[in-house]
Amino acid sequence: MLFCGIDVGTTGVKAFVFDEKGNPVSSSYRAYDIQVDGDGTRRLKAKELWDKTLDAFGEAASQALKKTGGGINCLCADSFGEAFISLDAQGNILHDPMIFTDRWGEKEYFEAEKKVTAEEIARICGLPLSPSYSLSKILYLKEECPEIYQKINKILLIEDFISYMFSGCTAADYSTASRTMFFDVAKAEWSAGLLSKFDLDARHFSAPVPMGTIIGKVQRHILDKTGLRGEIAVVAGGHDQPVNAIGSGLRAGYAVNSMGTAECVTPITGNILPAGFIARRGIPSEPLWEKGKFCCLAYNVSSGLLVQWFANTVAQGEENPIKYLDGHVPPQPSKIMVQPYLMGSGTPYMDSAARMAFTGIDYGSTKFDMYRAILEGLVLDQKLNFSVLAEQNVHVKHLIAVGGGSRSVPWLQIKADILEIPVSTPAVKEAGALGAAILCAAAAGVYGSVEEAAAAMSRIDKTIEPDLKHHGFYTEKFEVYKKLHDKLEAVNFLNGVV
Repeated sequence: MLFCGIDVGTTGVKAFVFDEKGNPVSSSYRAYDIQVDGDGTRRLKAKELWDKTLDAFGEAASQALKKTGGGINCLCADSFGEAFISLDAQGNILHDPMIFTDRWGEKEYFEAEKKVTAEEIARICGLPLSPSYSLSKILYLKEECPEIYQKINKILLIEDFISYMFSGCTAADYSTASRTMFFDVAKAEWSAGLLSKFDLDARHFSAPVPMGTIIGKVQRHILDKTGLRGEIAVVAGGHDQPVNAIGSGLRAGYAVNSMGTAECVTPITGNILPAGFIARRGIPSEPLWEKGKFCCLAYNVSSGLLVQWFANTVAQGEENPIKYLDGHVPPQPSKIMVQPYLMGSGTPYMDSAARMAFTGIDYGSTKFDMYRAILEGLVLDQKLNFSVLAEQNVHVKHLIAVGGGSRSVPWLQIKADILEIPVSTPAVKEAGALGAAILCAAAAGVYGSVEEAAAAMSRIDKTIEPDLKHHGFYTEKFEVYKKLHDKLEAVNFLNGVV
């Protein structure tokens, strides 16, 4: 059997076809543009998002057919969270999706915040209060764009939208539904109480299902357009971070470390984290492929973005600025301290005003010293999140690094050294697409469970062991790092008002 995993990101879509053992058979990628409005907000174009997804799928599926002579049995998509696309009663797209970092809906969010407490949202939704989730954008449409809102028949999260376009069926998996801020994660259903408080219509939203549920089959006109044949089941996917975790193998004590524009560590947990902890620390609990199974997300929103910005700034003219800097990383730890935030912090501070800061630079400091300090700062930020997770007895003993940042060997070695744990890369680098294919394999009955499929289809490629010769230095640097954010609060405040 052949399974197509489709990874829908904010800048492009990847479609990979895998066999039952997790071996890649074919692949395709399509990039799309982010529309930047005059006020600085960013949107994707809904039609382009779908057209590029269909193109990527069609090419990957056609390549697989030529190579193997067999057709695709199932497809499944994972996607970035929060964003959504609304349809009218005839299935027409009413607006483009708004990216979670946009400030649309902040005014409506602050009004909605008066109706709930942080602990209530944490207890029901597994989320900290934040304007980044779907709720604020939906309320924005309701209040600021009534001519659009009144036409809405369905509000589809991105993974739900892609599945609908393939199958004609709507279904929101638990993990993407949880990113709305009105989904009851313990009951795995839309929260009637929160929908009522925010005056939202439950009929607008798809029925929640576990990821890995077969929701329909690819429509005939899609098969005709792509030149494919036979029945292709459409399987509910999920939010990209937990699907990355599935694609990384779900080994006990391991956690996936997605190193893209943002960086996220996604440990699997048996239970939802306590509401007080979620509200205070900002680390969400997200439901997975069955009730009672969760993951938590610890993240830095500008990790890869920060590395790329610095490389482009100081290594202009180099063919590959990051590769150039990676090739000149000093062997010794840096005495320079960095607060590694370009556009606000992620967990545990959740400080939208936080910005990057260097301390300890002197006349002899080079751009390579600064680059190493940035990598160390990002890992120290990760270590801070690990210490916060340990408060709830969540311990990461081994990292699986995926995404663009995982190609940086110096970064991975620094990560292993500071965290004092092994860091591995998987044989299949596209963990999201493989995780979606694993959900297909479990749904098709090739394996008895998602866990069994993940164990069989995901393999480790290389492992970097920690070098502890600088243990004392990094221990001291971490103690200083923990105080850095508080010391910079006055500067952070100015960032929020200037």
